[in-house]
Amino acid sequence: MRRVQAEEAEPAQRQRIAETQRLDARRAPEALLADISSTVPAERTLKAIGTIQVTTRNGSYPLKMAIMLKRPAMMRLEAIPVLGPPNFFLSIQQNHLKVLLPEKKEFYTGRATRENLALFLPLRIDVESMVSLLMGIPPAVNGKNKSLKGFLEDDHYRIDVHIDGHRIQSLWIRRSNGCMDEIEILQDEKTLYKIKFDKQVRSGEVMIPQRMVIVSEEDQTTLSILYRDIEWTVEPDDTAFDLPIPPDIKPFYFP
Repeated sequence: MRRVQAEEAEPAQRQRIAETQRLDARRAPEALLADISSTVPAERTLKAIGTIQVTTRNGSYPLKMAIMLKRPAMMRLEAIPVLGPPNFFLSIQQNHLKVLLPEKKEFYTGRATRENLALFLPLRIDVESMVSLLMGIPPAVNGKNKSLKGFLEDDHYRIDVHIDGHRIQSLWIRRSNGCMDEIEILQDEKTLYKIKFDKQVRSGEVMIPQRMVIVSEEDQTTLSILYRDIEWTVEPDDTAFDLPIPPDIKPFYFP
């Protein structure tokens, strides 16, 4: 397993990065979007500790999670309580969701749909989109009638992604360094959620935002996430994303 530790770019390093990554607005939006989407190599696994603040209509509460992600749709989360052992485990592998609540001796398993995910996470986002966003890249958009429009907007280059003439995604890419600062996801011309990215850190050749804020218009929920102890690894296989069923617990199955 190869491991690369992330470090925040120092001012001089940020200047060198800016000089080499300054966005060329003359390029086609398709090429710029491809650059952003390919920032994270497919074989890399992201590991980090996430300090999370969840704000809903009913109040606000903190979380701390050990996070592991791999494209296109693999995820493992472990809660880190103030005292005692982890009390929440979640894994997604091959579109299969598993959740373990050790204190309650409960184990849930089923398809990794956005509805099933929402039973355990505060947002209804499909797993591929969630993994991409938590890695700081835009979710993939597929469709026969896909079109892109790019234009300058203040100190950003904005890319609008359309399917059948309907805008489904907008990205704001900072012109000074080519990093994505914000993304908006839409459905039926309505905003589902917006994500703002901040405090870029470099790990080897990979840049990732250390801080992000996800605002769900659909769920009226805001997640503020701050990463620390970021590292990228190349795992020999995907077994680390699996969550075995404990022998003394009978699992609950959902569709």
